[in-house]
This record gives sequence, structure tokens and C-alpha cells, in this order.
Amino acid sequence: MYDEDIRVLVIDDDRGIREGCCRVLEKAGYEVLSADDGERGLDIFTHENGFTAAVVDLQLPGIDGIELTRRMHEADPDCVLLIITAYASIETAVQAIKQGAYGYISKPFTPDELLLQLGNGLKKRALEQETQRLREEREKSLVEIAQERSRCSTIIKCMADGVLVVNRDRKIVLRNAAATRVFNGPSCPPLPCHLDDLTCPVLSGLIESIFDAEEVSLILSKEIPVGDGTYMVNISPVTEASGEKCGAVVVLRDITARKKLETAKSMFVSMVSHEIQSPLAVVEGYLGIIQNDVMGNDREQYSKMLGRSLLRVRALREMVSELMNLTAIETGNFAIKRTPIDINEVLTCTIDGLRDKAESKAIEISMTAVESSGIRQVLADRNAMQVVFKNLIENAVKYTPRGGNVVVAVEENGLYARVRIKDNGFGMKPEEKNKIFDEFYRAKNGLTARIPGTGLGLSLVKRLLDLQDGMVSVSSEYGKGSEFTVCIPLSD
Repeated sequence: MYDEDIRVLVIDDDRGIREGCCRVLEKAGYEVLSADDGERGLDIFTHENGFTAAVVDLQLPGIDGIELTRRMHEADPDCVLLIITAYASIETAVQAIKQGAYGYISKPFTPDELLLQLGNGLKKRALEQETQRLREEREKSLVEIAQERSRCSTIIKCMADGVLVVNRDRKIVLRNAAATRVFNGPSCPPLPCHLDDLTCPVLSGLIESIFDAEEVSLILSKEIPVGDGTYMVNISPVTEASGEKCGAVVVLRDITARKKLETAKSMFVSMVSHEIQSPLAVVEGYLGIIQNDVMGNDREQYSKMLGRSLLRVRALREMVSELMNLTAIETGNFAIKRTPIDINEVLTCTIDGLRDKAESKAIEISMTAVESSGIRQVLADRNAMQVVFKNLIENAVKYTPRGGNVVVAVEENGLYARVRIKDNGFGMKPEEKNKIFDEFYRAKNGLTARIPGTGLGLSLVKRLLDLQDGMVSVSSEYGKGSEFTVCIPLSD
């Protein structure tokens, strides 16, 4: 009947009752121990352990049955305790039950009465233990479920991708912090909210299509615009055991940067194709003329053609150099060696190298240094600063009409040396000025449309200065000129 061995302790000072109970219980298959007084019985119960039931006489020498029952119940609340007595009364029965006794048997009693009471007590004990086991399993399951929910919640909250859970009524019932940021952060409607509250018709339409689709195992993926960004949306239905759709899970991954990169790559391919094709065509044409002696013996014309070809080749080489530098910076392979250098000397060398180009357009380049001798050295990479100043001064010359002027001014500004490069050239519109340091961007208007360029120079300038804790800014007025300001830390 039971999965465990039943051990019963009989405690009675009447030898006949004690031995009679032992024989009846042993015959029924129980393991039985006995004691003839309360103290001996409590000692056996405490030290032997593992008793399933005990039959206790109410009147015992040493410790009476009521007190013994209390102590045994405290030691093992699961033990089935039966009180036997020849002096039965309602008062003693109530006392015994209060102290933890299961049953109360009046002497004399038959073997069947003893076995019936004990059997009922064991059944009750078994039921209570099973109930306790089920309760513990349920509590354990609830704890595991709570832990699993907590883990899932933590994972969802920590995901960089936005997550939305939509129920069958097309209401959003769960979203993580990333999804909240996608849909305007603090102004995002509180949960639960309807899909239309997100004011994103494209997403709402995709979710509706999931509910309308006949397929159950379906994942819908599509790139959609959300606000100022682009997101890859993956939507999957949630189904019940019957196969009926009861909701949908939406995951939004921000691919704005990737789309911008793809656009930049497309622009790069287009720009490189144009910028390389045009000068190569010119060089090829001039070389063909020279090879075929089209100009006869006119060496002066041939010399001009070679000079123009050389200019085109140099421009191509500079473009390749800029691309290589940007690529090196992006991949972390560009080495910057910052040492104290004389900023005035670097600017002087750079300006001297550009004077011929400026003179060909009758443009004057002048350099002023406020208390030049007092300017301390700056902490920078000499080669990198030459690239920075060459790009800025060359641009000033390129975008200044014939007869203009370019002024380079050096001054100390707190912890920085400040270099201002100002021209009276074409200038920029406000919307152009905000994008001028972006890769491949070139300000193209009616004044600059025919001026060649890659759109990489100013981007390279900013990257190089960022690597040296420097800064660059621009102020410009369309049709009146521009001023670029470079700040680079002083060496001390």
C-alpha cells in the first residue's frame, strides 16, 4: 500500500497491551519497536528516527501521554500519533488532538480497531505528503517560470534590436527600450496601444499581412523607413496549439549606417569612375596626338600637351593618395607620431609649395602671425599637418577666382595654436557648409560646378585633426568667401 517501510513505536506501561499491539502490528507487516515508559519511548523515538507512527498510552510513568505526544509531534510533525487509554473523555481527547495526535482509542479495543485507526492515519499522512510534494513542485515550477520570464525579460531589454509583441487585437502589449527609442522615445504611446498609434503605416501594413497570410510558419522580412532611419523588420506570427494565430513578434534592426555606407559606396564608384575617366581620356588624347605627330614639329605644342597630361596624372595620384589615407585611418593602419613641431615653419613650407599654382591664377597668398616668435610649438604629426594645411590652402586657391587673395593667420589661443585660412572666393550656402566634411561631398553650385575634385580632402582633414586632438570649423558666406579655422594643442 505504501512506498516506504512502516515503522511503529508502541509505548505502554501495561505489558499485555504493549505486547498485544506489537503482535497485531507485526502480523500486519509493520516493523515494531516498544517502550514501557514515556522517557524511554521519547529516547527511542528521538535517536532511532524514521518512525512512521506511534501508539502512546495516555497514563505513563515519567512523562504522561499528552506531554509525550507534544514532544514527539514537535520532533516529527508527519508521524501518525495514536492515543490509547482506559480513561477516555472529551477533555483528554481534545487535549491530545491539540498536541498533534491523529486518533484516540479507548481501551479495551480489538485488533481491527487498532489497524483501522492506524491505516486511516497512514492514508492521511500519505495524502498530506503527496499534497506537500505537489505544492513544492508547483512552487518550484513557479520559481522556474518566474526565473525564465526574468531571463527572457532581461534578454529582451538588453537587445540592441527593437522588439514588439502584438496580440490578436492588433495591440502592442510588449516592447523593449530599443523599440521605444525607435518610436520617438518619451512620446511613444503607453502600453497597450494600437498599431496605428505608432504612426508608421508601412509597419502596420506588414503586421496585418502576417495575420492575413494563410501560412503559419512564416517570417516576413523587409527594409522600411522609420523616422529618419532605415530598419530591417522581421515579423513572425505567434500561434496556439490549434494553429490559430494569436499574435505576432516584430524585431527591428537599425541598418541606417549600413544604408548610408551603401549609398557612400555607390557615390564613390560613380565619383571615381567620373574623376578617373575624364583625366585619363585627356591624357590618352594628348598622347595619341604626340604619337601620331599630328602637330608636326611644333615642340612647343607637344610640350604644353605633356604638361597638361602631367597635371592630370598628378591629380589622379593625389586622389589615390587621399583614398589610401582614408582607408588606412578607417582600418586603424594609419600611424600618427606626435612630436613638438614649429607650426609657422610647416605653414611656410606648405605655402611655398603652392605659390606656383596661386600665381597661375594671379592669387596672392599672405601669412600673418601675431607675435610669431612667441608662438610655442604644437604637439602634432608633421606629415599629417602638412596634408591638413595643403588641402585647406589648395582649396582656398582652387575656389577663389582669378586675382583674389588668401590670408593665413596664426595666433595662440589658450592651450591651442589657432590657424585661420581665409579667402575671398565663391563661398558656400548654409546647407552646403553643414555637409562639407562628409566623405565624397562637394559643394556644387553655379560658381563651382566646373571645378574638379573628389570630395575627400576636407573629410581627410577632419579625420587627421581628430587623431591629434585638434579641431576644424568653417564660416562662409555665399559669393563672398570662406574661412577655415584649425586648432591644434600646444606642445606643453
